[in-house]
Formats: sequence, structure tokens, C-alpha cells
Amino acid sequence: MFGLFSRNKASDEEMSFFDYIELFRVTIIRSIVAIVLFAVIAFLFKDFIFNTVILGPQNADFITNELFCRLGNLIGSEAICINQQPVKVVNFEIAGQFKSHLVISLIAGVVIAMPWILREIWNFVKPALKPGSRMGYHFSLFMSSFLFFLGVSFGYFLLSPITIDFLNTYELDSTIENQIRIGSYVRIIAMLCLATGIAFEMPLVVLFLTANRIVTAAFLRKYRKHVLIFFFVISAVITPPDVISQFLVAIPLYLLFELCIRIAERMERRLMRRKQEV
Repeated sequence: MFGLFSRNKASDEEMSFFDYIELFRVTIIRSIVAIVLFAVIAFLFKDFIFNTVILGPQNADFITNELFCRLGNLIGSEAICINQQPVKVVNFEIAGQFKSHLVISLIAGVVIAMPWILREIWNFVKPALKPGSRMGYHFSLFMSSFLFFLGVSFGYFLLSPITIDFLNTYELDSTIENQIRIGSYVRIIAMLCLATGIAFEMPLVVLFLTANRIVTAAFLRKYRKHVLIFFFVISAVITPPDVISQFLVAIPLYLLFELCIRIAERMERRLMRRKQEV
């Protein structure tokens, strides 16, 4: 049992197919244990997790909503003063609130345990890499965790309030009252935060693909305009119908893509220098 949590001694040795299967099993078990542990902790802090974190973006006094309102007052635009109308969260199932509590706790467990999960993923793929590719372990682990939490923060503090305000105030007809199911509300928050957390891993993914000559900087530059249009389309769908909000969402995503291009160019130059030295 304790062998699951011991250091893998064969990480630097040649491993067979069955060794990889065993390592994969251990990786999955360790990750699940970490998620369950943090999920239990989140379950116990129900009031903070739900009332403060989950319901936070729809409150008028949420930091993002206050900043948007102040900006709206400065430029004379009330359209960006968001979430002034409270969300009516309702439950229609007898076990709905308990199930939502479990889902929220599980999502919190995944987010909090992500550094450990990334560490386990690295330990799984490490034996398959060449010795030269294993350098920068601690830096890669730190950056992957940092980028994930940066993406989650971007989704939580920016995308979530904008999306909630748009969907909560959108009217097909004025006679229809919006009553948001608790499961639907939780799903929107979780989807935005986890999706942006994963999306912000893009620089590391590009770095890996460039190092293995799968993607080039020229390829990324070729589709730069297409990516920019795609980001603006996405922002137009999830934000209120005003230009400022669309730019607030699309520009950070595009800057992240530009960072990926710079990373690819730098990696290509480094690979070229190594080739010339050889």
C-alpha cells in the first residue's frame, strides 16, 4: 500500500510495457487520492466554497463587478455595469442541493489538487523522455501550475461575471422570468474556470511541440489572423453586446497566442544553435 506513495526507483531505467501500465495505475490512484482528499476538505467548508466562491461572481459587490461599474461611470456607459440584478438560483430536485454540494466539492478538489496531478503526469511521462528532455523539471512543474491557476483566475474573475450577467439578463420575451437551476449555475462557473485553466497551458504545450519539431513558429504565424477572429467570435458569444467587454475577453487570449509564437521562435533558435554546435 505504502508503495503507491514511494518514489519510483525505475524512473531513470529502461521500463517495459507492463512497467508503464503499473506506473500509469499508480499515477491514477495518486491523483484520485489527492482529488478526494481536497474534495473532502472543500465539502467541510460548504459556506465559504458556495456562498463566497461560487455565488461571488453574481454579487454586485464582487470585485470585478465593482471595477466594471466604476469604469462605466468614468466613460459614461452603463452597459458595462454588470450583475446589478441578482441571480435567482433555484432547486427542483429533492436531492439537488446535496448533489450540487458534492459536485462543487469535487470541482474544488480538482482545482486545488492540480499541482499534485501535474507532478504525477510528469513522473509518468518522464521515463519515456530522453535524458536531455528531463531538464527543467521544477521549472516546468511550477510554470504549469502557475499558468493553470492564472487561467482559472481569468475565468473566475473576468469571464464568469460577464457570462452570468449576460445570460441572467438576456430576455427572449419580457414575460419570461429567469430562474437559474443550481446545477446549471455551477456548471457554467466550472466550465469557464477549468476551460481557461487548461487553455492557459498553451505556452507549455507549444514549447513541447516545438522542441519535438511538431509545430513551427511559421505555422503559428500563418494562422494568426484566423485565431484572432476566432477569439473575437468566442468573446462576442459569451459577453454582453458591447465592444469594450469583447475586447476585455479577446485581447488577453490573443496575447497568450502571441506569447506562444515567441516561445516557438526562441525554441527554434535554440535548436538551431545546438545543431550547429554538433
